[in-house]
Amino acid sequence: MNLERVYLKGDRLDDVDNYHFNSIKNALTMSREEIIQKVKDSELKGRGGAGFPTGLKWQFAKDIDNDNKYLVCNGDEGEPGTFKDRYLLEERPLKVLEGIMIAAYAVGAARAYIYIRGEYINAIKKFQDVIDKAEKKNILGENIFSSDFSLELRLVRGAGAYVCGDETSLLNSIEGKRGRSRIKPPYPIQKGLFDNPTVVNNVESLCCAAEIFNEDSVEFSELGVEGSRGTKLISLSGDVNAPGLYEIEFAKVTLNDIIYKLGQGMRGSETLSFIIPGGVSTALIKAEDLELPYTYQTFEKLGSSLGSGAVIAVNESHDLLDLMLNVSRFYMDETCGTCFPCREGNRQINRILKRYKDNESELDFELINDIGNTIKLAARCGLGQSSLSFISSVINNYSSKFKSGGVKYA
Repeated sequence: MNLERVYLKGDRLDDVDNYHFNSIKNALTMSREEIIQKVKDSELKGRGGAGFPTGLKWQFAKDIDNDNKYLVCNGDEGEPGTFKDRYLLEERPLKVLEGIMIAAYAVGAARAYIYIRGEYINAIKKFQDVIDKAEKKNILGENIFSSDFSLELRLVRGAGAYVCGDETSLLNSIEGKRGRSRIKPPYPIQKGLFDNPTVVNNVESLCCAAEIFNEDSVEFSELGVEGSRGTKLISLSGDVNAPGLYEIEFAKVTLNDIIYKLGQGMRGSETLSFIIPGGVSTALIKAEDLELPYTYQTFEKLGSSLGSGAVIAVNESHDLLDLMLNVSRFYMDETCGTCFPCREGNRQINRILKRYKDNESELDFELINDIGNTIKLAARCGLGQSSLSFISSVINNYSSKFKSGGVKYA
């Protein structure tokens, strides 16, 4: 199994002075329409969790008649269990830079921002150094590589808010405002940073874009299957013997392979109960359903989501109630508080679970699902909408382990 197909190559030219920049040079020989069509043909989807077609997003932005467009690279990686973007920012910053440059050129943006999680101190230092050197070498700035393309890139350090992983909250943070979600529409591509059209792409998405224009790489559209093209970085953690970062080609490995081949099986004598496939904002998948290929279609079929690619293996020794309480506390603490459904809904879920743990009530499955559905329908951002995905999936798959009844409020 080849784990070095795109990102994990032996090619570690990570200094501006010796990096080739072939991808952006190739892109600059093409028209903006040709670049976008190539990305469309690759079938690249966003790697941050939503899975929106990248080429289509770029097309929408390019077609807007506005001279003040922005490109934003979202490096605010806060999903528990996710660490793929940290690797790319620390170990492949120039590939990230190329992706930013290609995207900005394609959509007609002369200004770009990269927003990096505040706790990623090494990544921030490394990437700022890359920006400074690139400006001195005229790789950033005016008339890049003797073309008519100019780009100003600025780094913004996050302040620790999970909600800033949401694109509209991130834009507010860059503007110096409180990190909280905006009502959509208008979407960022229509009215984003400083009220101008803005494309927000994930770090991994932009690395994929850079690789699409690298002539030395395998043709992106030849990897994977229709609807799930290319490769995916997996942040594997939990009760496995070999946690770490792995790159897999879509449809070439099963979910079982990720646990038992890449992860080298479960630690100790406990058996696998389920996996959380894309961070705690995704629904669990039980062990008996893992003999399926790793694709977007598989997760949709199983009622879950690929999410950020953070695969967490959970053995049978864990207390399900404690797991739900941990996730509930996380969302209760991290909600921006702007919209009532997310703020109060997550607070009430936490209260219900705590009362059950303290033997003050039984679990009201219907009430939990009603609150979850309300949050999913009415929360302003994707982070709020997915906050009950894991808890609801535990209730739906393991209801027999809990006493069901009405919550008896004091």
